[in-house]
Amino acid sequence: MENIRSGQAYLYREGGIQSTVIDVRMKDNICGDSLTKALNRALLRYPYLTSKMKEQNGDFYLIENPLPFILEETSKLHSLGSSKVNYHLIDITYKNKQICVAFHHGLCDGRGIKPFIETLLYYYCTYSYKIKFDVPDVRLAGEPLLPGETKEPFDSGKFDVSDTILPKVTKDGYALPESINQDGEKKYYRYELNINHEKFIKFAKEHNATPSILIALLASKAIKNISLNADKPILCNLASDMRKELNLDNTSKNCVSSVYLPYSTDLEKLSFERQAASYREMIKEQKQENVVKTNANNMVYLSDKLDEMDSYEAKKKMMSFFNNISLNTFIISYLGQTKLGECEQYIDSMHMYSSGTNGLVMNMLSVGKYISIDFLQSFETENYINAFIQVIEEAGLDFNVSEKIEFETPRDSSYKQAQVVA
Repeated sequence: MENIRSGQAYLYREGGIQSTVIDVRMKDNICGDSLTKALNRALLRYPYLTSKMKEQNGDFYLIENPLPFILEETSKLHSLGSSKVNYHLIDITYKNKQICVAFHHGLCDGRGIKPFIETLLYYYCTYSYKIKFDVPDVRLAGEPLLPGETKEPFDSGKFDVSDTILPKVTKDGYALPESINQDGEKKYYRYELNINHEKFIKFAKEHNATPSILIALLASKAIKNISLNADKPILCNLASDMRKELNLDNTSKNCVSSVYLPYSTDLEKLSFERQAASYREMIKEQKQENVVKTNANNMVYLSDKLDEMDSYEAKKKMMSFFNNISLNTFIISYLGQTKLGECEQYIDSMHMYSSGTNGLVMNMLSVGKYISIDFLQSFETENYINAFIQVIEEAGLDFNVSEKIEFETPRDSSYKQAQVVA
């Protein structure tokens, strides 16, 4: 049994944690037989994804699950860890031109599941179009795991940190009024934006910005434009991969913290290029090895405190602050560009979403001709998406945007089912 530590923040939520979905839109209808063959082939490369969860004295463990995956043609998402998915922690479904891969954050994070999805799509295209594609970076069945691919980041104690002065970081940002005091049952909405990749990257380079910095600045400007009473900086919580700084480049486990990017009144007065340079400097300071290791040690400390408790209920109580947490002002997560080479001609776009997060979240993925942004919110107003669209139009970027989509990803059943199937 493998004790889950880096994913503990996702294990003690009231009623379970909502699954995260990576939603792939192909240009042609899905062939079920080809997808079945592709899934079986891809799992040979990622045997650690064939796991179920077991709870014991409040601790959660990953254990081998010999039951087969159930590949269903449906637009409905299933509860992970339930009998509907043979107790697995990932689920693959398809309908028309859509392939959905739902995963549990107790098993891996977005970067951890992304190579599996690339392998799955590579084999799917191979079987479906009967072509041997040139995709040099994809991981194939029969290849060995990379060093540390299944390494649990927080199972070896605290990381060594040298005596250096940590940078001063602004973590207190403006709270969106709509995300404050959201009592009762919430509804979740998303908008799907597809931005022309070529023009997006050209614009970013011209303004000395990375894709994440560009969207962080545009979104901050949009929110500031309609938040005239903002009493604090507009604050972007940028999801930041810790793997490099922790020397865990290949781990599939949760290995992410936040970088904080405040959009202050002083910053707003600068040119876009200088704003981007300022964000680059903030990221550089917060990505110093000692800073990242200090953040990781805080997570290790939380895991150690949980280990001191001997019941599920005690740990659930300790972690209850996560149930309604809201990070001001908004969150950005960029999963990066896929490595699918010639297969990308058959893919229209990819999207990532999950319900359950209070406030405003922007998830970014890049494949083929698009950078896709899923604009997720736990409130109904269209003010923020409209403001964001306006600044994108002012930047001269080519894009399309969906109508408002009400959605909900299902909560997991891992705890309820664990003792039954153990």
